Amino acid sequence: MTNCNKLESRIERAIFSAVPEPFFVFDEEGRYLQIIGGSDRNLYHDGTHLVGKYIHDVIEKNMADAFVDQINKALVSDSLRTYVYSLAASDVAGSEKLPGPAGKQWFEAHISPVKQIEGQARMVVWIAFNITRLHSALAEKQHLIEDLQKASKEIKTLKGIIPICSHCKKIRDDKGFWNQLEAYLFEHSEADLTHSICPGCVEKHYPEFSGK
Repeated sequence: MTNCNKLESRIERAIFSAVPEPFFVFDEEGRYLQIIGGSDRNLYHDGTHLVGKYIHDVIEKNMADAFVDQINKALVSDSLRTYVYSLAASDVAGSEKLPGPAGKQWFEAHISPVKQIEGQARMVVWIAFNITRLHSALAEKQHLIEDLQKASKEIKTLKGIIPICSHCKKIRDDKGFWNQLEAYLFEHSEADLTHSICPGCVEKHYPEFSGK
């Protein structure tokens, strides 16, 4: 290898090692052929120990089946696939004690088929983006929307023009019946009613208690 080629190779390695997101190169059977990038230890664990192993060697069967299925779908369709999944270091054999984010992390994978190389098995490039913060924010937003929808259903609101008798103060409902004010409010609002006497009525009906 010439000095120029050696320099280019070193530059290439330096650039790849600086890429924050991991690029996994898988063959069609789910074997880790190469891992590039993934330098951000706040979001990703080092995966270089996985090279040469199969997904089924390091991840439980159901999840490994799902990963290999996504790889094969990308190869069959010969197009980019997007796949969202959750994974923790403890789910990957050999990653349990490696530095990186704690607990379950959410990822969005972009799985791109590599153009067929003669004499080589089909391959894909699997780029994993950590979307844990976004996923948490969307989950909180969804909970808030559900809480607001629930509150909206529970709140009864009086709207429009309400006919009320100018003498007895009964209210006519939408079926044409006249109801006591207390009964109408109880039926159409969340208010709890209690009885009392205003100062004017005390003076008019119970002058002995009015203090005048």
